Amino acid sequence: MKKTIILFLLITFQTFAQLKTLNGIVKDFETKTFLQFSNVLIKGTNIGTTTDELGRFSLTGNFNDSDTLVVSFVGYKTSVSKLSEINTDLFIVELKKIYLPSQTILIEASVGKKGFTPISFDKISKEEIQKDYIVQDIPNYLSQLPSTTFYSENGNGIGYNYLSIRGFDQRRISVSINGIPQNDPEDHNVYWLDFPDLLASTELIQVQRGSGSGVVGYPAIGGSINIITSPFSEKPKFNLSASYGSYNTRKYSASFSSGLLNNKYSIYTKLSQILSSGYRNSSWSKLNSYHLSVVRYDYKLTSQLNLYGGPISDGLAYTGIAKFAVKDKERRKDNYSYWEADETGYTYTLDRRSDEIENFSQPHFELLNEYQLNDKMKLNSALFLVIGSGFFDYDGNWSVYYDDYFRLEQNGYDSSMVPTSALIRAQVENKQIGWIPKFSYEHPNGQLILGGEFRIHRSDHWGNINYAENLPAGVKKDYQYYFYNGAKDIIGGFIHESYNLTENINLLGELQLAYHQYRIYNEKYVGNDFSVDGLFLNPRVGINYKFNEYQNVFISLARVTREPRLKNYYDAAESSAGEIPQFELSEEGSFNFSAPLVKPETMNDLEFGFSHQTNNLTVNLNLYYMLFQNEIVKNGKVDRFGQPITGNVDRTTHTGIEFSFIFTPFENLELFGNATYSRNTISEGKHYLSETQSIDISGNKISGFPDFLSNIGMQFSPNNFYFKLSAKYVGKFYSDNFDENISYYLVQFPGFIDYNDNFNDEYFVVDLYGSYEMNLFNSLTNSKIFIQVNNLFDKLYSGYAIGKEYFPAAEINFIAGIQVGL
Repeated sequence: MKKTIILFLLITFQTFAQLKTLNGIVKDFETKTFLQFSNVLIKGTNIGTTTDELGRFSLTGNFNDSDTLVVSFVGYKTSVSKLSEINTDLFIVELKKIYLPSQTILIEASVGKKGFTPISFDKISKEEIQKDYIVQDIPNYLSQLPSTTFYSENGNGIGYNYLSIRGFDQRRISVSINGIPQNDPEDHNVYWLDFPDLLASTELIQVQRGSGSGVVGYPAIGGSINIITSPFSEKPKFNLSASYGSYNTRKYSASFSSGLLNNKYSIYTKLSQILSSGYRNSSWSKLNSYHLSVVRYDYKLTSQLNLYGGPISDGLAYTGIAKFAVKDKERRKDNYSYWEADETGYTYTLDRRSDEIENFSQPHFELLNEYQLNDKMKLNSALFLVIGSGFFDYDGNWSVYYDDYFRLEQNGYDSSMVPTSALIRAQVENKQIGWIPKFSYEHPNGQLILGGEFRIHRSDHWGNINYAENLPAGVKKDYQYYFYNGAKDIIGGFIHESYNLTENINLLGELQLAYHQYRIYNEKYVGNDFSVDGLFLNPRVGINYKFNEYQNVFISLARVTREPRLKNYYDAAESSAGEIPQFELSEEGSFNFSAPLVKPETMNDLEFGFSHQTNNLTVNLNLYYMLFQNEIVKNGKVDRFGQPITGNVDRTTHTGIEFSFIFTPFENLELFGNATYSRNTISEGKHYLSETQSIDISGNKISGFPDFLSNIGMQFSPNNFYFKLSAKYVGKFYSDNFDENISYYLVQFPGFIDYNDNFNDEYFVVDLYGSYEMNLFNSLTNSKIFIQVNNLFDKLYSGYAIGKEYFPAAEINFIAGIQVGL
């Protein structure tokens, strides 16, 4: 009995002698907030626990230095540490957030890594957006980035806004949300007002300059913008905000985040409304917004359902003003549907009618999934549906000058009745469905990503007489004077490899293959039925060399080919005015639909970059050389809706240098700035006056490309205050491709150009933002008051010009408000 007791005591002593205790805290890497209910586990054992409300944990068990500690939390990257490497009494674990748990392949492939990825890019995080976003549209918000500008049709940045990167308009910028392409398949444009207040639900924005990536869909010329919406939070939140500003601008918003429910679900929802009378006359906006996201976390599968969009309405303001009116405080607010002018003033104007309006709604449905096959491989899927429906009503008084523009006579109506004061309704119904799968494999020396893209787009277009005087009897609103169906099918795939040749050398290779097919069919009256397709191969290679942990250099080379928009092939909505398909004619006079007159444009892009990054200073320097064949450029004319008319020129060259810095001399003070100098010229090309007559414009500068751009500013955040002062300079640029040679063309081709001032003056504008965060009544912890003042020094300038039309920016204006949060 005595021996048994001694043996028992020895075993018990040995067991307790082997027991160890590990204490630690789990935090968010960026915000340093504690992560309650984090899972802490010794790998391969049943020894585990969860963290308390202060992120603390304590593990006691029979483990040794060869074991592995695994710390995980939903929505964050798992931390794996060898116990032998933990040499502290209190182990601090800081987990990095996964921006979109169901789209990590997209994040890894498309979101560049500073000092590692051989591309020129910028990132804006959710925390940065929440600091100073109030009501700005995305082009306005992004315009402080290097080589980026924007302009607004109505002047105050709410409504129709247009972005450019390196001078390239947004038709040639690839825009995606959660990896899903947003450029209109037929027109290539991005209509930002169709997803208003999206920034309030945005987790991350990456803006890449230069050739685009196959990872984010449509091939890009000027750059690509990838917006990630992942508005979930680890704790429940409820926010209410209200703002009021100049031009009767108002915003009301309510958002709710559930936090993590049952360690499996999270829900986010937001409703908002933006209202504004607009800076220019009759350029009002009413933008409603909704966003609903639900995510479910399973062991190896993450699923996310998104629904966002908003019915919008606005007053049209697509026509610019004469240049002399830009500096006139009253005339610069004019909003005409048509005007003529000389140097001294307007000689004829036609006021914009109050019933020239737009209504549109385009909900987006997304189902995002990610399945972790094992530690090295995962599958990613994005299924989506976009449904658009709406109209715009515009003045059609000019229709009386066309012979039977509305095709009334050929449909048997009284030809002696010619409609006057017509208001034309252009209607569009479209739908797009698609699937974008991706596969990722992390191998010992890097990462391989394979992906596909399958999209089907269909649309109905028609026009009718919404109102007119002197209409023939029997003509009703459902009468259509044009109708056609549009279509586009997209099938593509890409391979993307990031390979670590050594610890200091990273290679990037990417190859995108895409098949695109346009089609017009069921065209009423004219009966043109055709399709145009193309197979596009877009390669890109790059190499990054890291000198040390602070400095790196990269070089990349890419070739991108992309087709014209559908309207370049045929403007079917204007067939009654004589528009015909833009294809070569066969010997018998019929259209050869396999030979379009407008060709796809091809760009060869060579980029070089240098980066220096320390704790308080980041400096980037980029050089680029872009050589184009058949670049599609503006010719200085606009169509009936104020959109530029475009066509090919044989060869163009774009060269530039970009510089940016961020300097943090003190903890609460940040200085930032960037500058771009570029040359953008037509090496060889013609401007066609007619089918047979042309102007040689070789050597001229390309319209819309400023030679010099810069931004500079500071942000200061003492205690709970936050101040941001930013200034932007945009150099002179031409409104057409005639540049300083316009006098020559005026003499040689009299009557062709009805203006002689064809450049947009340089401008310098300063904005100010301030906020104060506070805890109201000790429970409203996420509350603040804020104010933003735009154009602080009240400069009178135009943000953009096309031909003879200039688009004025608003004078000094403000918006202020309050946010209350729980």
